[in-house]
Amino acid sequence: MMKILATDTSTDILTVAVCDEHAVLAEIVVHAPRAHSERLLSTAHNLLAQAGLSLGGLDALAVGIGPGSFTGLRIGIAAWKGLALGAGLPLAGVPSLDALARLHAGAERPVCPVLDARMGEVFYSIHDPGALGLSRRLGPAVGPVSELIARIDGPVLLAGDGAIRYREELAAGLPEARFAPPLQNHPRAAAVAFEGVRLLEAGESGDAGAVRPVYLRKSQAERKREEAGT
Repeated sequence: MMKILATDTSTDILTVAVCDEHAVLAEIVVHAPRAHSERLLSTAHNLLAQAGLSLGGLDALAVGIGPGSFTGLRIGIAAWKGLALGAGLPLAGVPSLDALARLHAGAERPVCPVLDARMGEVFYSIHDPGALGLSRRLGPAVGPVSELIARIDGPVLLAGDGAIRYREELAAGLPEARFAPPLQNHPRAAAVAFEGVRLLEAGESGDAGAVRPVYLRKSQAERKREEAGT
């Protein structure tokens, strides 16, 4: 039975989980803005201890690859690459929006995870329900809330911190929309783990060196350099 250690650092939420293919063995979900670099690895080792495991007792690792915070993604991916390479374990790169959508796998309507991208924009994707679960139809994408509203036709379930922040605008523009309850609005490493298992079983190589963050846009620092002509 595959045992997997997962994390997602794409938002201000720090979440780490140890799972097997069927159950969550240990998990933490905590609001920790600007603290990922200090807490991530110690949290991972503490969770492994709680689950009665060591890094050498794992079969794989999984990490959220974004879109999301530039700094958070760099921290999480770099840390998990280091663990994977050091222990000789496969690493699955999991789109963070796919993992958030997985929290709503039983939905009977399309699911749209929405993360706050700041500067008046959101990261989003749209997932359709089917016999085999949710399948991504659109995204990942980034744009203003008005763009997201224009790309949705009919009932939808909105989830994520972007859905919380822009709830009034989304509700006005999408009268048939429903909003996820609070417990299903934040990234969970367990969902990253289960998505990672699915990807690896579907044939993803698990090559840690091939895992890259999904940014979708340039950082604010890069844009300022371009504007300054440097």
